[in-house]
Amino acid sequence: MADFIKAYKITILGNEGGYNPGIGEKETYRGIDRGANPKWDGWQIIDPIKKNNPGLNIAKMNLLLAQNLLLQNNIERFYKTNYWDTISLDHVNDQQLADNLFDCSVNQGEGMARKFMQVACNYVMFSAQSGIKPLLTDKKIGPATLDAFNALPPKLLNSEINAEREASYRQDAGFAEWGKVWQKRLINYT
Repeated sequence: MADFIKAYKITILGNEGGYNPGIGEKETYRGIDRGANPKWDGWQIIDPIKKNNPGLNIAKMNLLLAQNLLLQNNIERFYKTNYWDTISLDHVNDQQLADNLFDCSVNQGEGMARKFMQVACNYVMFSAQSGIKPLLTDKKIGPATLDAFNALPPKLLNSEINAEREASYRQDAGFAEWGKVWQKRLINYT
């Protein structure tokens, strides 16, 4: 079964960055946007650190935040609950597929990750002319989706997930500004 911590290290520690006080966007830390998540418990840890260290530059703020184990554990729980468990990634056999879907969940939303999981299964089953009844693309990950996902060739599934992600990126109004960064998140299966 896939390991959340491996995916977390790739996506959150590798792609989501550190503290942003809100220059050009809402305040964020490790990809958690204060505007979208105003009640996240981590703000109760971050706010006193900011208050007790006025004028601290971002690099030093990141160091203080990274050293706070309570905050770091809180971030892990936030992502596990909201972006990993909602896609049932603990039940995915292939780590690279779980890594890709977790990154998709964080970057494009967990609903899109669930949809792409089902669409990829249907595409690979259709391409193989398997004769298996296609999955309902309802964004609900149940036993039928997990069974199909775990039975199909991971490399083909990953390729289709990336194709769906890229097509979705290209339709997004922010593609002109963020497209190159988003496309770097699409990793080929090795």
